Amino acid sequence: MDFSPIILSGRDEKVVYAFGFLAIITGLVGIYLEFYYIALVPLGLGLIFLCYYKPAFYVLLVCFAVPLSIFINDVGGGLGLSLPTEPLIWILFLFIVIQTAIDGKVDIRLIRMPLMAFVCINLFWMFICTWTSSMPFTSFKYFLARLWFVSVFFFFMIRIFRDQNFIRRFLSYMLYGTFLVVGITLYKHAGEGFARGYGYAIMQPFFEDHTIYSAYISFFVPVAVMFALRGNWFKFSLVHRFLFFVIACVLIVGIVFSFTRASWISLIAALVFYGIIKLKVRFRTMMICIGLVAVIGFIKQDQILYSLERNKQGSADDLESHAQSVSNITTDPSNLERLNRWHCAILMFRERPVFGFGPGTYTFQYAPFQRPEDLTLISTNSGDLGNTHSEYFNALSETGLIGFLSWVGVFLASVATGLQIIYDPGKQPWKRSLATAVTLGLITYYVHAFLNNFSDFDKIAVPLWGFMAVLIALKYYDKQVSS
Repeated sequence: MDFSPIILSGRDEKVVYAFGFLAIITGLVGIYLEFYYIALVPLGLGLIFLCYYKPAFYVLLVCFAVPLSIFINDVGGGLGLSLPTEPLIWILFLFIVIQTAIDGKVDIRLIRMPLMAFVCINLFWMFICTWTSSMPFTSFKYFLARLWFVSVFFFFMIRIFRDQNFIRRFLSYMLYGTFLVVGITLYKHAGEGFARGYGYAIMQPFFEDHTIYSAYISFFVPVAVMFALRGNWFKFSLVHRFLFFVIACVLIVGIVFSFTRASWISLIAALVFYGIIKLKVRFRTMMICIGLVAVIGFIKQDQILYSLERNKQGSADDLESHAQSVSNITTDPSNLERLNRWHCAILMFRERPVFGFGPGTYTFQYAPFQRPEDLTLISTNSGDLGNTHSEYFNALSETGLIGFLSWVGVFLASVATGLQIIYDPGKQPWKRSLATAVTLGLITYYVHAFLNNFSDFDKIAVPLWGFMAVLIALKYYDKQVSS
């Protein structure tokens, strides 16, 4: 799997020529009949050809296109579609399924890794919950989307990352695409004086709103900084490293002017976590401290709530006041609506604690669980204006306790894997540095996931699962293969 020229056998050449001739004829017929969808067949055949002969290059092109993709709300039948990435992912997913069925090569040794085990458990339990779902068809579609994201950007990427040069290419390709989107967005925003009112939707058509836009960007800030500071370890030139420094600055500015408080918090959390790494705090110690904080928070919940209720600062145009509104649970409609959605998720869990209501069903099922005292000015029974607003509460309500624990297990196991690499003196410095950047990128989303849930969107699923695949490869594969 590399970028060397494709060399075909005689029989393969005949197949290519046959497909090429068929594609040209089909395209011409489509144009003549003014049925232009048929004219896309040559493009589709070309993509299938590329996917078969150069799958690593194909998936990297998909990764580059992810931030630049555009979501179409209704392509027919009430279905939404992210173009061009989702059709490209489907092609690769089918290729992976067929290839796995034919050669049957599965590295069972990887299952021993906690991260891999939790991913498989979570997928299996989600499949079980699909059959017990309150809306089986909806849950099946949701499960299928999760399956192809995990298959392509986790399982398949792990195979690609055996050649660890592809890790660098994967991250740099995504950085370039992200830089283009953020640059375009900031240019448009500058024309409006960086006003907060425009900041909520100015990133369209690439992102639906500012929350998913900023959550996505946050993944790549640590990676851009690492490439800028340690780019020589990855054979980047001085000019290239300066470019990554510019990219890092642009991404940070993009997050600031997205006016997304959750992303600001996530970057601060990543910075704190970096300090913890520098102190070489072990994962077990972190878990003990988190447990103690949770216990103290439970004991002192009345005092904490009283303190939070004293904050009346609402969302504002200036950054300082807007940041202060994060903890306002008295008058801020956005914060109050999150509490409403979380309470609904808890009530749904209590009704179906084992299997939940089924993957992807929260939006359609939460309305009857709203309590009059929780309703806000922006509450709705139609399932719009966001979902559960939390990955954790979403898993709890849709897949029950086992689904929730396995999903949290995926997050924690990825952090534990990252720390194992970072603290391993036997690993090369570039691997430890790369693991640090990727782990910090994941931390930004795990913190953000307390306030939003976007893992079912391709924009978030690709870096989420791709970063985990990087950690598996850095942990499991010791040798770097030259390209």
